[in-house]
Amino acid sequence: MVRCDQKIPWIINLELTNACNLACVFCDHKILKKKMRLEEMDEWLLKKILTDIRTDQAVNGRVYELGLVGLGEPTLDRNLRKHLVIVNEYADLFERISLNSNLVSLTPKIAELLLDSEINVYTFSVNASNRKVYRKMMSRDKFTQVIKNLRDFLTLYTERRSAAIVEVQVLDSPENDLAELKSEVPESADVQVIFFTRKVYSKPILQKGQKLLRIHDPGLPERYPCWDIYTRAYIDVQGNFYPCTIGNDCYRETSKLCLGSVHDNTVLALFNNMTIRRSRQRSERGDLPFPECEICNVWSLTPNNFWWDSESRTWKLKKKQIRAYGLKE
Repeated sequence: MVRCDQKIPWIINLELTNACNLACVFCDHKILKKKMRLEEMDEWLLKKILTDIRTDQAVNGRVYELGLVGLGEPTLDRNLRKHLVIVNEYADLFERISLNSNLVSLTPKIAELLLDSEINVYTFSVNASNRKVYRKMMSRDKFTQVIKNLRDFLTLYTERRSAAIVEVQVLDSPENDLAELKSEVPESADVQVIFFTRKVYSKPILQKGQKLLRIHDPGLPERYPCWDIYTRAYIDVQGNFYPCTIGNDCYRETSKLCLGSVHDNTVLALFNNMTIRRSRQRSERGDLPFPECEICNVWSLTPNNFWWDSESRTWKLKKKQIRAYGLKE
């Protein structure tokens, strides 16, 4: 039986692999990989997750986006072809199926595989607008290769007459220039690629005073509840479930952010278990939802869908809620 107060995740992110080919200054992968086995998500586990979504009457048809993104680089997934076959079978459950890639390993063969799939949103994390800044940020000299792979992808995209959305991001830095990056990819104008600057949220790896990135300043007198813990879910390569996407590159299964495993629970059950329900209650009282949230400012990058009730001294959910990307509930 479905409870009337159950919440439905708006975006579910799946980590198909935790392997990566960069050592970015803004990512904890280089620290976390020392403690974990690099692997791919089991095919049966991926199918279980998607089957649970399909068969759960409360969730079915109400999840806006499936994101193929996590701590690892999805083009390094050794089972990518098989994984995409499974995802394609469940494409009707989602309005968007997105993939985030750093482009380093996006060969023409992989590009063909992706463009033949049901993925309809691509976000390419170039992150830097020139080779010098790229080396500083990603600790690898791969800018020229990344630009070539992006241009090759766009050529194939045009040949296939794809209607998928293509986004290219740089990180907010005094050394980045979107116009400079656009000039490297002349094909982008023909296919209306969306270039944008990603605001940088605070996280453990950025607490060491590095000045290459501009850390977002909320500029607000008070903290309102983080909308992510009401709308997002993240599942890592082993099936561990987290209430926000910060779990993908900062904290893993030993943290309080880990709500359990999809091995023996459904997505909806974990998204509404007692741990996350209590965290939302703490947030609405003006307290931290989880201890790990103290250094995080993602809350200020999410819509404020709450109003402060001075009588009860709690945050109340607004009747009309705004979601990310301007969507309304």
